[in-house]
Amino acid sequence: MPLQEQTSGWSDTAIKMLAGYSGTLQTGGVLSETDLSSNVLLLACGGEGELAMNGEGCHIGASFACHVVEGSSFTLTARSEDIHYIVIMYKASSMEGASLVVPSYRKHPLRRSFVQNSVVHAEWIENAEKIVAKWRRGEGLERFYANALLQGMIYELIMEYEHGQGGPESDMVDVVVSYITSHYRQNLELKELAALAGCSVRQLQRRFKQEKQLGPMEYVIQLRMESASRMLRHTDASIGEIGGKIGYQDMYYFSRAFKKYYGVPPLHYRLASASRTDADYANALLQNRTASSYESAQGSVICHMRGEYTVTESPQRIAVLDVQYADHLLALGLSPAGSVGVGSTVLTFPPSLRAGLQDTELLGTYEYPDLPTVERLAPDLIICTEVHDQYHERLSGIAPVLMFKRNESWQTILSLFGELTGKRSEAKQIIANYHRRTALLSEELASVLAGKSVALIRPLESLVRVHSAAHRTGAVLYRDLGLPVPLFVADTSDTAYHISVERLPAVQASHYFLLSNELMQNGISTTEQRVWGMLDLGERQHIHSVDAATWIGCYGPMGINGIVDQIEQALLA
Repeated sequence: MPLQEQTSGWSDTAIKMLAGYSGTLQTGGVLSETDLSSNVLLLACGGEGELAMNGEGCHIGASFACHVVEGSSFTLTARSEDIHYIVIMYKASSMEGASLVVPSYRKHPLRRSFVQNSVVHAEWIENAEKIVAKWRRGEGLERFYANALLQGMIYELIMEYEHGQGGPESDMVDVVVSYITSHYRQNLELKELAALAGCSVRQLQRRFKQEKQLGPMEYVIQLRMESASRMLRHTDASIGEIGGKIGYQDMYYFSRAFKKYYGVPPLHYRLASASRTDADYANALLQNRTASSYESAQGSVICHMRGEYTVTESPQRIAVLDVQYADHLLALGLSPAGSVGVGSTVLTFPPSLRAGLQDTELLGTYEYPDLPTVERLAPDLIICTEVHDQYHERLSGIAPVLMFKRNESWQTILSLFGELTGKRSEAKQIIANYHRRTALLSEELASVLAGKSVALIRPLESLVRVHSAAHRTGAVLYRDLGLPVPLFVADTSDTAYHISVERLPAVQASHYFLLSNELMQNGISTTEQRVWGMLDLGERQHIHSVDAATWIGCYGPMGINGIVDQIEQALLA
């Protein structure tokens, strides 16, 4: 259950500060508290040292924040340079008549000791000092303010903890699912997964079944079979190869497991999939009339947002008001008569498409199409998106108009363009080649990454956007290539999270694809510089800077394959 859903438990919780003090530990100095009578927040900055809680020690860096629960003990030892520390003691209790609801599978953060052994926000230290100063004044209103500040600090600390900084303290099912997703090709055992979750085998099975409606080992088999299905449908790898790639060294055992799951042996499944592809495609189109096609007595009919278009003959002069459609046409060996471009001061076509658009007329930009030029071009078909709905009446006076959702699947659009231009077989081959390529690359990357997660981030004016699998480029990473998703974004249905630069370490990815605006801005922005500085210097070889305009705007087959090229080069270098 997400933190935000624990509404009643949190809204009925009262925080009351009991005491606070600060000091400095000189090198070799020790700060120790045993059998605490309250919860404690311990913040420190300065040199390095050792922190022990209830007998378990860990190395701490230049700054850290620590939450220690009532009844516990801690010892802080300064090993190099002085350490400035602040201790705040508080009680967390339920308001009168309310009960604190805590899910049985998750230890409540206020009842859990944990360490945020990372660079602590400077404002945390400042606020902690202010809290102690206000408390020491001993005045009613001042202590009321101290409690309010403390509650805000606890909120910030728990948000960091809940979004992955707590590591093993994260929800057991999320942790195990993430681990299985990254390691299902290896031999996994229940006791290994239970140890990872910090619980018994029985607890894990019960909790996992409640969350996923199947057991952890059944989940392993599901991922293996889905991977095998994908390779059978989109590659020509042998049955033995596929079995070996997903963890079955014995081909006959793999075949039995596959038949048990799908009802047919792998070879029969491959043959049946090949024969039903066309029928499945036709049915899918009929179910999605917004962007689809069907056959009529007059010819193929393209269904779009503004109606239907009957293809009596292939159009020769097509004008496109989104660069992605120029990409689709070029992939089919055709060039549009006119296309919008990119840029603000200097209007041009994207570098990746420029060579194929030498004889194509520039028609303004996607946001601001040059309608007089479109009229002079006299196309026999115009293709646009819902963004151009305001121009529909004027465009319709020039030529027939096809309008598609801008975020429509590139594979759906390419198939329709194949119908439209008499290039149906070429479109099918491009899609089949993409599936085959990503299926094979997915297996190759899995062994290289060995479970290490990959994040897709974009620095904005003052925030960082962390994209999920719901984003179209994120789908290439996480769906098509099956790369491990950071726990931070694993469960979101939104296309992205927006976080402060300071919270970026909470993503905890091993590889970052950084969508840079450098080419659009003629230089790296301040936010992007802060992002580079925030990530651990030792991990810089795992930050892959890519052009945001290309990765965000190129959604045709050529652009998508170019993105896959860059992913392959970055992760297999």
